[in-house]
Amino acid sequence: MSESLSAQQLLRIRSKLEAVVNGQSEGPAVDAAQAALQRLRSGEYGYCVECGDEISAARLAAKPDVALCVDCQALQDEDEDV
Repeated sequence: MSESLSAQQLLRIRSKLEAVVNGQSEGPAVDAAQAALQRLRSGEYGYCVECGDEISAARLAAKPDVALCVDCQALQDEDEDV
């Protein structure tokens, strides 16, 4: 789990993710929130699923379900634009 997040921050993030899951029945937002909750449970939350680098606390706070670091997200966005 990302060392840059405090326990309190992680609790807030978990609450936000659970609210998304509990507030909607299906869709991409629910899928992303469920995946993030699974990463939280497994201790992999806060690390990029592509390269393994730590995702910044600011990025996680802004978008709790984010799975990619800024660099990998940029590469993915470039690939989608092509």
